[in-house]
Amino acid sequence: MKKAAMIRDYLSFNRTELRGVFVLFSILVGLILAHAFIPSEICRQPIDFTSFEKETKAFECAWQKAREEESQMKKNKYLSKMQVPAFYQQDSLKHRKTESLITFTVEINAADSFDLQRLRGIGPGFARRIIAYRQRLGGFLYKKQLLEVWGMDTIRYALIEKNIIVAMDSVKKVDLNQIAFKELLRHPYFSFELTKSIMQYRQKVRQFKTVEELRNIQGVNDSVFGRIFPYVRVGP
Repeated sequence: MKKAAMIRDYLSFNRTELRGVFVLFSILVGLILAHAFIPSEICRQPIDFTSFEKETKAFECAWQKAREEESQMKKNKYLSKMQVPAFYQQDSLKHRKTESLITFTVEINAADSFDLQRLRGIGPGFARRIIAYRQRLGGFLYKKQLLEVWGMDTIRYALIEKNIIVAMDSVKKVDLNQIAFKELLRHPYFSFELTKSIMQYRQKVRQFKTVEELRNIQGVNDSVFGRIFPYVRVGP
């Protein structure tokens, strides 16, 4: 009796459980019917790749043509080098380099900082030093005076020599009878002793009548006179 009761307990369902069993049974039947009536493989229309094949072939043809043209250009370039003598190629290269270096000139007595920086090896700092020295000097008479600028060496000068010109008529001269001691001392070519001697001579003689009178001052030899002569004047 106990076993029969236990079996009834396991096999008996309430209303909610019966409803669930019915739902599961309906799903199972639906799956069986779907498997029976719907084919396992669905036929699909094949994709047409013909247009893609045409585009691919056109790209391959264009790419091959480009490679052939590039190869021909390299070949022609090689043949042209073989036909031109080596010494002519070197001269032509030197000529082109020279032309590229002499494409502009800078007048160093009128150039500002930006103009000077166009020269090879001249940066903002160097340009300022050149301008400051030019102001103290009164202007450059010739190119090589740039070697007197602090930091300028022959290597740097050689890089810019062909790109600079000098307008000598822009040099400013100082009046020997009017210039003050400190102002004359600022000039790079007038040392303290030379400036002092000029001032003493001016006090003694009162004023210079000609620039040639500088030769009467002690220490002014031909070399010194030739150096300072372009930068001095007497009167207007």
